[in-house]
Amino acid sequence: MPSPFIPVNLLRMGILAAWNKTASYIASGREAEFSGRSKEGLVFRRLGQTIENLSPGIRVELEVPFDCWKIDLVGSSEAEHVAVEGKFKLRRDGAVPDNRKAALFDLFKLEQYVGSGKYSKGIFVWLTDEAAYLRKGTGDSADFSTHDGRIYQPGIPLNAKRSRNGMPLPLVLTQRYDFQWQQISNSKWYSLVLTVLPVRQSKSQIG
Repeated sequence: MPSPFIPVNLLRMGILAAWNKTASYIASGREAEFSGRSKEGLVFRRLGQTIENLSPGIRVELEVPFDCWKIDLVGSSEAEHVAVEGKFKLRRDGAVPDNRKAALFDLFKLEQYVGSGKYSKGIFVWLTDEAAYLRKGTGDSADFSTHDGRIYQPGIPLNAKRSRNGMPLPLVLTQRYDFQWQQISNSKWYSLVLTVLPVRQSKSQIG
C-alpha cells in the first residue's frame, strides 16, 4: 500500500520534529555515539532513522548528489522534496571562524537547491556545545557571524580574506535569515534551525 501524500509544510514539520528529538537525544549525554571525522554523517543517519520512525510517509535519502555537492539529507513525499543541510560542531573541534563560513555556505547551497525547482524547501540545522557561535564573530569571520539575534538581510555581501571548499567570495544570499538559537533543555547544547523558501514565497514574506 503506497504511503499517503504529505504536503510540504507537514513534510517540513515532520523533519523538524525528528530533528528536535535527535538533538535532545545527543544533548542527553549520548554525544560519544557521534564522534570521529564522520560524526555529522552519523547525526544525519540518526536523523533519517528518526524521521522514518515518526513519519513513515516520508522517504529519506542521505548524501544526495546535486551538481558538485552532496545534500546531507532529502525528505520526500511524492513530488515534494525538502533538502536538509546541517552542522554538528563540538567545542573541542575548534576552527570556529571556518565553521561560521561553512554554515553560511550551507545556506547558499540550499538556496541553489530550492532555486533549481527540484526542492520545495530547504532546512538548515545546527547543533553545538560551543557558545562562541552564539556570540558576534570577529576578524576574518565577522561578516559570517552566526550570533544569536542576527538578522541577515538579502543581498548583503559577506567578505573574508579566505574561504574553503570552493565557497565564492563575496558570498551573497538571496533571503532573510533570523538567527534564533534555542538551548536544549538546561544542557550545554544549542540548536539553530533556518528555513530556505522558494524565491516567490520568500519575497512575499519579506514584503
